[in-house]
Amino acid sequence: MEDSEFNEGVMLSHRRHVPESRPLRRDSMLNRAGNEEPFTENIELHTLPSKQKQTQIEDEDEITTTQTGPYYPEEDPDKYPPKRSIALILINNLMSEMSATTALPISAAYTQYLGGTDAFSGLVIGIPTLVSLVLMYPMLRFANPKSANGYTLYFRPMFTSCFAHIIGHLLYSLAYRAHWIYLILIGRMFNGIGFTMFLYHKKYLSDKEFVGRNKSTFLSTLNILAQTLGFMSGAFIGGTLAKASRNIHSPYWNEYTAGSWFMLIAWGVYMVFLKSFFIEILPENNRSVTHREGTSGEQTVRLSLIQKIFVSFLFLTAFVCYFTIMGYQTSIPIYAGRLYNYNAFQTGNFLALSSLVIAPFILLSTFLSKWLEDRQIMLLGVLIGIIALVLHLILDAVHKIPVQPYFLLYSVMSFGFSVGSAPLVSLSSKQLHPKFQILVSIVVQVGVSLADTVGAITGGAIYNITTIGFIAMNLGLAVLVFIELLCLWNSIKEKTT
Repeated sequence: MEDSEFNEGVMLSHRRHVPESRPLRRDSMLNRAGNEEPFTENIELHTLPSKQKQTQIEDEDEITTTQTGPYYPEEDPDKYPPKRSIALILINNLMSEMSATTALPISAAYTQYLGGTDAFSGLVIGIPTLVSLVLMYPMLRFANPKSANGYTLYFRPMFTSCFAHIIGHLLYSLAYRAHWIYLILIGRMFNGIGFTMFLYHKKYLSDKEFVGRNKSTFLSTLNILAQTLGFMSGAFIGGTLAKASRNIHSPYWNEYTAGSWFMLIAWGVYMVFLKSFFIEILPENNRSVTHREGTSGEQTVRLSLIQKIFVSFLFLTAFVCYFTIMGYQTSIPIYAGRLYNYNAFQTGNFLALSSLVIAPFILLSTFLSKWLEDRQIMLLGVLIGIIALVLHLILDAVHKIPVQPYFLLYSVMSFGFSVGSAPLVSLSSKQLHPKFQILVSIVVQVGVSLADTVGAITGGAIYNITTIGFIAMNLGLAVLVFIELLCLWNSIKEKTT
């Protein structure tokens, strides 16, 4: 069991540890009390000869020692980081999603005002995730300095994301005054620096250093819930402020820039709370996280062929789920604008109401991990998304798609793929050696970043592709994920916790 203490805003963790194997002698209780102190030290991994494992069996009269292999300290499956830090991570995810979606309702109109096209509007929506993908490795180096002994310093990317979002929203808003369309793009690229935090949201809530296996799926689904609420809030605020500012003709605050100014202020306030309340978890006495890989046997751990296929499956699932969701989100202002004559305010309400409808169901899905395995949750989510896409394809093909069925199908699709993608990192942490955790987190985030970029561009060009072609493409990719999941079904079996 893990004991914790707080020191100067940093959480220091230490665990009780059984000493190295050696002949044990029972002393009298008096001698123990007089000569020995309670044994508490940093975790280390002890290598014993002849591939033997140390087990200690203590009863009322004697202690015996048998040798059969390396000793591993027992981990608490129900451990989790400080609640205030979890809250700040989830709020960062929520606000990052708000920064991404506040521009959705007015992006097409804003770019057209500055001389752009619908495809350029899609690029404006998608470019931040491409930038976050390019900057992922530098951010990893920044968050994992040598002085941290293998630990991730989450405060560094969090604070950087705040600063980058403030600059990004400032430039996005000033593009109207400068009447230069590329300033929008530059501002969104700064937002992309902030979006590197999407990797750390997933990683923090499944980090084996302070998140037990019984909590990882639950916290990962909460992360998806925060993302959904952020999308809802961003789209609603963007549409509402656009409508409220329609009659304001200021070169700074108007219907195109009001949402961006709002997010700039919100990030400034969040930065203050982050500095005051976030607790970084660090090792005591410079203990290195590499204690898990201390033996020569563990240093030679390699991914098997089936595990490599599994990692590629995680990438494909992340890409397809987020590609479909982002493609639909970006296409809605254009698709609904042509079919139902929706303006920015109505589009924002459409997106926000959809997120509001599915948010309670995503909240309920956080408890599925108590009864279902991660693979079953993924199967259920992907299957729901496929059914929604099939029905949308049929209705679009016969040109009978009233706004109510379209709203329902979009909501069901978004819910299905959100739930289906939630357990990706959690599932990998239960299937693969801990040394591959960072690798898998990067692979999943690369899939998400590529999906958000390509999906946004594809959604913006929905009428160039044709609506049937757009839906069929998403359906085909989803079916591919479904088939690969069935092929890997037996190899990713996990006991319900």
